Amino acid sequence: DEVTISVDGRDHRLEADDLTIHRRASGALVVQADGARFAALDPTVTPELRAEGLAREIVSRVQRLRKESGLAVSDRISLSVAGGTEVRAVVEQFRQWIAGEVLAREIVVVDEIPHDERGVSLELEDPTAHIALTRDSRP
Repeated sequence: DEVTISVDGRDHRLEADDLTIHRRASGALVVQADGARFAALDPTVTPELRAEGLAREIVSRVQRLRKESGLAVSDRISLSVAGGTEVRAVVEQFRQWIAGEVLAREIVVVDEIPHDERGVSLELEDPTAHIALTRDSRP
């Protein structure tokens, strides 16, 4: 494809080497380029995104605890979660999804994890959550 521009009545043919493309982010967008491809993302973390991120972190930590506890991939568990208001709200909002991901037959939100339960302390960026799981032997 050929591009021609006219300046003061004279035509000038532009070639690929004559062009430089500068990309700038608009507002709070972050732009990342790789060759001819680029992406612009809005890095704003909304309350909804934060809640989903916390739910995903809880699932990740429970999965790690399952593995460290020697549970089989198919073992069902009972899960206890203790934490502040934000942690409790996230567990309530994502209860079914979390249960499905970690094979929990039940998720119980408690004030404190008893010391005799096998558990781990989760340090999530801002809120702290404590979880404990036990193998659920029900058929």
